Parts: sequence; C-alpha cells; structure tokens
Amino acid sequence: MTLRDTLLRRSRAARGGLLVFACSALWPAPALEAQDPAPADSVASLGELIVSALRSPTSVGEVPVNVTIVTREELRLSAAQTLQDVLQEVPGLNFRFPFQAGVAHPSWQAVTLRGLGGTAASRTLVLVDGVPLNDPYFGWVRWSQVPVEVIERIEIVRGGATVSWGSQSLAGVVHVITRSGGEGGFSAGAQGGSQSTFRGDAMASFGGDRVGGYVAGELFDSGGYILTEPGQRGSVDIPSASSHAALRAKVEIAAGERLRIHAQGNYFDQDKDNATPLRNNTTEAGFGQLGATYTGRDGSALTMNAFIQSQSYVNSFSGVDGTRGSEEPSISQDVPSSGVGANLVWEKPISGGSHLNLGADVLRATGDATEQYLFRDGAFARQRETGGDQTLFGFFGQARGQFGERWQLYAGIRLDVWRNSAGGRHIFGIADGNVLTDNTFEDRSGTQVSDNVGFLFDAADGVVLRGSLYGGLRVPTLNELYKPFRAAGNVVNESNEALNPERVRGAELGVDLQPNPSVLIRLTGFWARVSDAITDVTLQEAETSGVIQPCGFVPAGGVCRRRDNVGTLRSLGLETEVEVRPAPAWLLAVNHQFNPTEVTDAPGRPDLIGNEVQGSPTHRAMLRVGHIDPTTLEVVATARYLGARFDNDLNTGEIDGSFLVDIRLRRQLTSRLSAFASVQNIFDTIAEMSHDANDFVRVGAPRTFVGGVRVRFSG
Repeated sequence: MTLRDTLLRRSRAARGGLLVFACSALWPAPALEAQDPAPADSVASLGELIVSALRSPTSVGEVPVNVTIVTREELRLSAAQTLQDVLQEVPGLNFRFPFQAGVAHPSWQAVTLRGLGGTAASRTLVLVDGVPLNDPYFGWVRWSQVPVEVIERIEIVRGGATVSWGSQSLAGVVHVITRSGGEGGFSAGAQGGSQSTFRGDAMASFGGDRVGGYVAGELFDSGGYILTEPGQRGSVDIPSASSHAALRAKVEIAAGERLRIHAQGNYFDQDKDNATPLRNNTTEAGFGQLGATYTGRDGSALTMNAFIQSQSYVNSFSGVDGTRGSEEPSISQDVPSSGVGANLVWEKPISGGSHLNLGADVLRATGDATEQYLFRDGAFARQRETGGDQTLFGFFGQARGQFGERWQLYAGIRLDVWRNSAGGRHIFGIADGNVLTDNTFEDRSGTQVSDNVGFLFDAADGVVLRGSLYGGLRVPTLNELYKPFRAAGNVVNESNEALNPERVRGAELGVDLQPNPSVLIRLTGFWARVSDAITDVTLQEAETSGVIQPCGFVPAGGVCRRRDNVGTLRSLGLETEVEVRPAPAWLLAVNHQFNPTEVTDAPGRPDLIGNEVQGSPTHRAMLRVGHIDPTTLEVVATARYLGARFDNDLNTGEIDGSFLVDIRLRRQLTSRLSAFASVQNIFDTIAEMSHDANDFVRVGAPRTFVGGVRVRFSG
C-alpha cells in the first residue's frame, strides 16, 4: 500500500409509511447493523477503490488528481438532508443556485467543479453506479432521485476525467456508489420537522453465495418556504412545496467463477410548486441498467454496461407584475426525453505494477419540447415544437506504470465523435393552425482528440506530490441547441443551433502532507481554460415593451439573451483541506477554495472581458468540529461560507456572500435503534441564492429543525 493510500484512508476514517423490501449482494449484514455504533477511527477499510478517475477499479493512492470521497460516516455526521446538501460541503464543488433540492427548480440544480459553471447545463458528469444522472435533454441533475440511505460513498474527481468519461465530464465527475449486499437485512427511518417536512425511507436486502441485491425507497413531502426575499414579497409569493417518491432496486449474480452479472433500475416521481400559484413542474423518470464483468485467469477484466433513461417533464411558468400582486400564465411545457447508452472497458495488468485500459462508449439522446405560450384573453395563442437527436461516440486508452519505488506515471488518449441531427423548430397558431415558423436545422457533426498525462511521487516520509495535464470537450445539450426559455424577471433566452463544443485545457499540482498520524494537509493548485465557452449572453435590455431579435417580444424591464460561444473562460485557484484528530472521538476539518474565474476573451463583446463567470464565487470555506463517539451523544457543528458571485454575464446582479451554521446530534439508543436531530441555518440567516439584473432576490432556507429515528436489523 502506498503512502497516499494510508493518508487518504486515515482522512476518510476521520471524516466521517415507508417503502421497501429487498436484497443486497456486496454489503455484509453484520456491517448493516454495526456501521453506526462503530467508532469513527475503526472504519479504515471504506472507500478503498476509486472507479471514477480511470474508469476501472483503481486504488486511491494511484490517482494523480485531487479526489474527495464522501463516506457513509460523513453522510451520518452531516446535518444535510439530501445528497445535494452534502455535496455543498465539498471544496471545489458548486451549484448554479445552491438552494435545497426540495425547493429548487430543476434548472437551478446544475453542478460544476472549480468555477466552470454559469448555465443550467452541468459541465460535470454525475453518475450512479456508472449510469449518468444528468438529464439526457437538459443536462441538469435531479438529486432527489437517489435515496440517501442506499449510498455507500460518493467520489468527486475534479478535472482531468474527460479522457475516461467523455464530453459530459469537462469539469470533472461526481460518482455515487450505492450499497450492495450480504446475508440480508432491513433498515428504515422516519424524520420530520420544520415546513411540515416528512421523509421516510427503507431498504431491504438479501444475499447468498451466488445472488444478492436490495430494494430501497424514499418518500418525501414538504410545505417548503417562500423563496422571495422578505422585503420584496407580494400576494403571489407562496412556499415552494415539494413531494417525491423514489424506488431503486439492484441485483448481482455470480454466474460462474469468472463471470458476474448485475442489473438495477430506478423509478422517480416528483411534484413541485415553484414560488407562485401558477408555477409548478412534475417529473416522472426511470432508468434500467444491465452489465457484466468477466475476469480472465491473467487478471484481466472485461466489463460491459448498457442502460436506458426515460423521463417526462411538465413545467408551467408565469409572468408576475411589478408589485408581485398578480400573475398570468406565460408558458406551458411538456418535454419527454430519453437516453440509451453502452460502454465496454478492458483492463489488463502488466508486469511491474503497470496497467492498460482500453474502452469504447456510446450515448444517444433524444428529446422534443412542446410549448404553449403568448397568453391572450384567457388562452395560449401559439404552440412551439422543438427538439432533435444527439449521438456521442468515444474510444479511449489509459495506461499507468510504476517506475522505481517512488514514481507512478499516467497517460491517456481519447477520440470523441459527435453528431446532432433531426433538429427543428415549428411554431403555429393554436386557434387557426397557421404555420408561423417551420425550420429544419442542418445536421452537424465533428471529432476531437483529448489527452491526459499525470504523475505521483513519494517525495519523502509523509509527503506525496501529484500532478496532471489534461484536455477535453463538452458537446452542447439538446436544450442549449434547440429550446428557448423564459425566466423570472422577464428574461427571454434564445437557443442556438449553431453552438460549437466547448474545449478545455487544464493542469493541477498538489501535495499531501502528514506530519504526524493525527494531521492531514492537502493542497492543490489548478488552472483551466475553456475555449468556445457556452454562456447565456445578454443582447439587449428592454426599456419599453417590444420586439427584440432574436428573442421576439420582450416586456418592459425584461432582458433578451442568447446562448453563444462567448470566447474563453479561465479558472485558477487553490484548494486547501486540513483534518486534525486530536483524539479518536474528536474531529476538526477545514477546507477552503480560492477560485477566481473570469472571461479572458470574447470576440465581438469586449464588455464581457474581465467579468467573473456567473454563479462562481471566488471564496468558499467549510469548518467542521465534532465529537463522534457513537457510544455517547454525537455532536457535529458545520459552518459554511459561500462568497459573493454574479447572477448574469454582465456582472450586474451580485449575489451577496453568506455564512451558515448547522448542527447535528445523534444517539445510539440500542444496538438496533438510533435517534437524531439537526438544525440547519441555526442563526436564521437570510442568505441570497440568486439576484437578477432587475434586483429580484431569492433566498435560502430559514432556520430548519429536523428530527427522526432509524432502526436496523441484520439477516
């Protein structure tokens, strides 16, 4: 085991009505019952493998980029209620608008790494057991699809993942690994609290020598809170209520000594009220996966996966008057979409500790949006139909080798082939059926080669150096290419079928230091340049109501924007992570990200040069202090600082920075029963989450109390 293995193992050890019945093949039943009572410093074996960075099981000490692992212990210690809340505590990871997942509109939940954000499309690939969670049409992520109880760990790889994972991973990868089985067991939890919130979950598992699996589910319902800043609220502002149900099943079969087959599926149904009576959306989504791994006698492995995603998304927007006293419908959307994908990866160990990976993948996405708009005399006057198909192929090779006792070197290359086809926009009058627009867009395609190189160097006792250089691309989503949209503040944003893929070139250099067994320090400097960056570019602000091309009619005070390849974004910064264990039951963790990201080149738009990338703060920080011995009362306090950032490309809507403090308490009552309580935003801080050019402000959740119980039974 390398020094970096040891460092990160100790780091992870330090951090630490219901639905279901089932089965589980990789998670032993004794651990199911014992994991909560176990002392934190005894959980040293969790997370030994990282699959996200190199796309094959790779020891954490053999990855040259900065990897963060969120373990089950950390999920237990955090006051966060959802997967999205947990990720907001990770350095270098940011959301477009960091609302809680329960109240956020899906388009606000796009995630990015190292400041490479700014649009509803995530520049980060989010996976659950190797299957993309990113919406195949929009690119954004619905975090509530994954019940927290099924999560084994979360792997976050910042930068340098495009060679292995393709165009969706320009900024990095977030890989959620779910639990898998053992001899059988059952766990269930129920919690409730502020805003009439209820969450119930359950997981049942079974396992034997050949077959195992689980079924797990979650029910959630919340009355939500009013998102509009208190001083701006009117009679149309209502709490953003939300409810959802999620059901997930997984099975693994040992078909022989060398062949293992796995399958899983997920169903998700969600309803949301979005801040006013006429704004709401519903999502019904599902996916299925089938895969197999064959292990050769020489240690080689051939892995195949195929998956299908399907969803239906229905959304309603409204226009609100200046006093926020009335509203009327502005658009009604129905967007069915689907994605079908497959991948094949071959891993071959080579003498001397070296490895070679070869692979190929394909993803085909299709989607069509039917939208009714232009509300007149109590009815919509026009209907717009947009959509198209997108196919992504990738072929890659990765090699890593051991050179002497201290050096590990890495190199990879990838060829991406993309094609956008069957794109079109058709507009007609609803009453008379007259065709107003009938556009069929030209098919477009292209290829690009990406590469990466990296190293690890055991410099001295307690000192590991790592570094990497990488390149890659992101192909624009179907939503960016073909579907315009309207947003709060009378913002009209046009699509752009002529968008080119974004291209990234980046580098990082880091050091892991462990001066003694109770202290771990990780420093990572990074730089990235995104060329042909896709941004919502402001074309004109409307002083009076009228037509602004290409947006069409824009109300007075509104804004006309269009998605465009604005030029070049530059991200640079420093990630600092410090963890101290003064005693086995005590934890102190600090992380800070310094990350100014700005536009450095914008042909035809000199006014944008030097502007900060929207939604990307220069400073983020987290402090966690905890007493984590589960034989007594566990108490963990977490403080989070999110720096100021801008809501638009012109940097005219500045979102104020915020400082929030959460606390989590937990007590093991018996060997099977535990109770917990948490308070988020304990000082009831009003934290800005968005601030548009018209000075309309949305805020985060007020002080929120949650309490509950959990029971576990082994098989």
